[in-house]
Amino acid sequence: MVQYKRLFSAAFLLLWLCVPALATAQSGLLPAAQSGDPEAQFRLGRAYESGEGVSQNDFEAVRWFQAAAQQDHPAAAMDLGWMLANGYGVAKDEDRALYWFTRAAALGAEGAADQRDALAVRFDSAARRAIAEEALRGLPEGSAAPNLPPALAVASDPVLGPEDDFETLRDRLNGGGGLDVLAKLRLLAQDGDVKARNLVGLALRRSTDAADRAAGGQWLFAAARDGLPAAQYNLAAALLDDAPPGSGRSPDYDGATRWLDLAAAGSAPADPSDYAAVSREFAARAGIRDPYRAALQGSEGAYEELRQLIRLKRQELLARRDYDSRRGAPPTATGRIESTVIE
Repeated sequence: MVQYKRLFSAAFLLLWLCVPALATAQSGLLPAAQSGDPEAQFRLGRAYESGEGVSQNDFEAVRWFQAAAQQDHPAAAMDLGWMLANGYGVAKDEDRALYWFTRAAALGAEGAADQRDALAVRFDSAARRAIAEEALRGLPEGSAAPNLPPALAVASDPVLGPEDDFETLRDRLNGGGGLDVLAKLRLLAQDGDVKARNLVGLALRRSTDAADRAAGGQWLFAAARDGLPAAQYNLAAALLDDAPPGSGRSPDYDGATRWLDLAAAGSAPADPSDYAAVSREFAARAGIRDPYRAALQGSEGAYEELRQLIRLKRQELLARRDYDSRRGAPPTATGRIESTVIE
């Protein structure tokens, strides 16, 4: 399953408005899907998602995944959950994503339980129970509601194997790996791997559990202090996120500004005259399907996208600071995340 997506562009939308040439129709896949065959519908959805034999089209992928999932095709239910969780080809909807991950897991889809558990920690226990009950309705008796962990930060630590380097674990996490992958990344982070610290911080910050988010902020701070530009950007964003508009709290604007400055300085583009540096940056970019996600995760090959994100975050910071200033809010609020820049 394709796990990374490019940001939608006007050109992509124009392509979507055109009827795609369906090479797979020659093999009978399209007629079978249109006649209601769930396996054909699933395979057609995969073709549209990956662009294999057809023009890549997430909207069509969602259409066919949904048709198959509604007939309890396990893998289609899993893929539909992924599209909903990330907002690919459909409005992002984490409630429905959790529904389909839960149902896919009960149907036996490989990896669905990991996806379900990773997303479920963002819901309170009552919401998780209600969604699980709905998702399991109509399935054979014995499909019990999942026993979900209360928080990511307290997941048990597995043993690192020789194959468990950062790149491998990152790819597994991006590919839908669950708590076991995150726990291994945390072991790398504890051993001082700066990119692992950043990635663990990002994952924990996505949780709604207060302990997870606090721990995530500390991991981001550790990686930012060690000089990773992506972590410096992520920490600045976290400082703003912890005091959202309407909360009555004012963010640590000064701390966020300093971390953005450091991130911008550390992600300076390679000198065009330095052929070796430009070549390394190009090589680091190979195979990246979503450069903005790669930027947040610390890929040197996505520094251009990181600088774009920094510029956008600066604009947001200035707008919010100006708004707070005009309404007489205090300039800074004390949060859980340490924001002191250590020279």
